[in-house]
Amino acid sequence: MSSGSTFLEQLDAGLTRASVPHGAVLVVAFSGGPDSSALLGGLSELRDHWNFTLWAVHVNHNIRPGESELDQRAAQQIAEQCGVEFTAVAVEVPTVANEKNISIESAARQLRYEALSHSADKHLAYGVVMAHTRDDQAETVLMHAGRGSGLKGIAGIRPRSVLKIPGSDIEMTALRPMLGISKAECETYCEQIGVQFVVDESNSSREYTRNRIRLDVLPELIKAIPGSSDALARLAENAADDLSIVDWAVERLLEQARGGPVPGRYSRASVLSHPPALIARVLMRTYEDHVGHANDLERSHVASMVELLAGRSGTSLDLPNGVTFIVDRDSFGFRSGSAPDNDCPYPDPLKLTELKIPGTTGLGDGFSMTTAIVERPLNLDPENPWVTFASPTIARLLPRLRNRKNGDRFQPLGMEPQVKLQDFFVGAGVPERWRDRVPIVESSRGIVWVAGSRLAEWAKVQPAHKRVTRLELTGPATPGPGISRSLGNRLRGD
Repeated sequence: MSSGSTFLEQLDAGLTRASVPHGAVLVVAFSGGPDSSALLGGLSELRDHWNFTLWAVHVNHNIRPGESELDQRAAQQIAEQCGVEFTAVAVEVPTVANEKNISIESAARQLRYEALSHSADKHLAYGVVMAHTRDDQAETVLMHAGRGSGLKGIAGIRPRSVLKIPGSDIEMTALRPMLGISKAECETYCEQIGVQFVVDESNSSREYTRNRIRLDVLPELIKAIPGSSDALARLAENAADDLSIVDWAVERLLEQARGGPVPGRYSRASVLSHPPALIARVLMRTYEDHVGHANDLERSHVASMVELLAGRSGTSLDLPNGVTFIVDRDSFGFRSGSAPDNDCPYPDPLKLTELKIPGTTGLGDGFSMTTAIVERPLNLDPENPWVTFASPTIARLLPRLRNRKNGDRFQPLGMEPQVKLQDFFVGAGVPERWRDRVPIVESSRGIVWVAGSRLAEWAKVQPAHKRVTRLELTGPATPGPGISRSLGNRLRGD
């Protein structure tokens, strides 16, 4: 190898740790500073050995008018010196920070990742190579520890990860082969290859949290405990090893929980039988899978989800990022914003409608209630929640269709006293978000049938009845017999 062989050996090993394949097309996040200049120079020297195709992409944040343009020109000269194609992308960080009411740091990170992701897509790149160093790792671990982070935060920056940008569908494979290399080693390598790197004055500003950690906190820690910067980097590696075991256990548990009785939901029973700490990890993971990130999800939110999961069914909890956590009798999951309840088997809310007996009453959206007077079947339990057999006298009692209303009471089949419909829904595990859509057949004598759940005791078929009333709710959300039976058992509380 040429000059700076120790640096290049460490970079070569870092590429292997990041699982970068030979022959890859790589976008290099290139600011022109000492770290990214050392990275670009090192990759250009390793280019023939790894058969890389390199693109240096410089994101101009427009934070320092005038100086940003000078930095961009200097970065272009360094890229040309390294023999690497150069592209500059301008973004308006101050404007976006003001519009979204977020910090300059957050806006810069988001816009930078978006620009790099678009560049990677444009060049059909394997991933984006970033110049994070061992010092960056130490700062990250210290910052997360100060915020009371868990294992994931203490594990710090990983050699390879997929970055998901909140509020968009953008994903970016980030490759960080310099986590074993210090900033001092980067500066030394730049001197060895004759690169005049850019000095970003904003890195000296104590306005930003990370800069205060870099300039004030970490140096004092190193004075008190020599070698603590390297020790923090080792702590990140140890935490990452432990986290991999936790992730393995979570994934195995999720394999059991996926594919439950309701599409897009997780089996509640599969998760509840495990220790609370593992349940919490599963809920954090499922939330992150649903949203694409876990930003703003706090320990208190996770604790509330664990408590709700172990409590009664048919409940929900509002979470950050417009997400609702939903717990049903057999399953749990998430819903975003005003997204429709795609798992709800009932039609949209009904107007008071006269029920034709016999005949078919349309309920909209492909749903209908079909009724008929038929010969009494041998088995009055159709094992289908959407069908019931009732007394033939129903037809003479002005039957109507509606949804629930305040004060509803009825006597469920097989029960002695009347109960509040609300209490029946709770006991049967009917999710709260479904209750306003459950079709109810009522008559001049009271509620006849809570569709999908239970017939009224007074409306049951008597021994003397030779003909009976058959009621059936049909529609796109009333699935095949196997699923219907499972859902019916859940709604009836069996």
